[in-house]
Amino acid sequence: MAGSIKVKCHLLPNNQNQQLCNRKYRLCNNDLLIGLSNFYFGNYSFKRLIMKRTYLLPVLLFMATCLFAQKEDADHYFNLKPMEIRANTSGNQTYDVSMKWQNLDAINGNRINCNLAKANYIYDAENMSVRWKDVATGQIQDFNHTEYQLMALPAFNDFSYTVNDTNFLKADFYKVIPAAQKDLAKWLVSDAIQMQGLAWYVFDSLEFNKAYIPEILNNYDVKFENWAVFTSRYQKLIWTGITKHNNKICAIVKFESLYNPVKIENEQMSVKGRSLYYGEMWISLKDKQVEYSLMVEDVVMKLKSPMFPKEQLIDLQREIVFDKIK
Repeated sequence: MAGSIKVKCHLLPNNQNQQLCNRKYRLCNNDLLIGLSNFYFGNYSFKRLIMKRTYLLPVLLFMATCLFAQKEDADHYFNLKPMEIRANTSGNQTYDVSMKWQNLDAINGNRINCNLAKANYIYDAENMSVRWKDVATGQIQDFNHTEYQLMALPAFNDFSYTVNDTNFLKADFYKVIPAAQKDLAKWLVSDAIQMQGLAWYVFDSLEFNKAYIPEILNNYDVKFENWAVFTSRYQKLIWTGITKHNNKICAIVKFESLYNPVKIENEQMSVKGRSLYYGEMWISLKDKQVEYSLMVEDVVMKLKSPMFPKEQLIDLQREIVFDKIK
């Protein structure tokens, strides 16, 4: 084969050089043939490559099938209509509650104080009643602080009530709570009502990835007797995705409300400012229970009180989490 091939070398003047050229070509040509022979007729690496591709094809097909199935599962949840989901109206729902708040100088950001409250919130779905227990507070360095000592607030262990539209706005609603703890009680109660109220009354109107602004919450005044007046300019909600929590598939519902006027006029303090808040809820797509909720609030206000006899610009920041534990 290779030995019978001759090459004419125009640049070589004699037969000796011609023979040398032919010999070099034979060597190159033999190497080429050996390489081709190995490639087609027995190279182990090539066989292994073929085997890898043979095994890889079913794997890729399996992965593609799984991804398609996952998309089909996701589409099933995204196409659900919340109003067609049957709510669980039996048994107790218990939440671990954590609230952090801090007061800052609104101009330079210097921290005045930072606080933490922990509690258990128990909702009896059959009787639509609520009770709090194991409420405790303490001071922390900042919102990321994980080591703290808490002081129990035993008055909250007797704090129970039936939920209706406006009873939590009355002063005597908090009669079992000592005066120094009433602001904390009003925060906890109103935050819990908002969390569950949005799930009960607004979630049914949501569609995946479509913003919804309930007209009833536009320019709506929330007036606490002998405490604060809060004006809700608007509330926007959007169902943005799904997640899994407590072994349940949940809708992620984000909410926000900005530039809401706040006013307090009483013997203890004078406040005028604005509140904005935002957060998200994880609502079970099986029984409409809120499995998790997070809200962040920022209030910039002019404050005058015994602590601040001269009017001062304060930035109050709050973060509250409800995490269902059973």
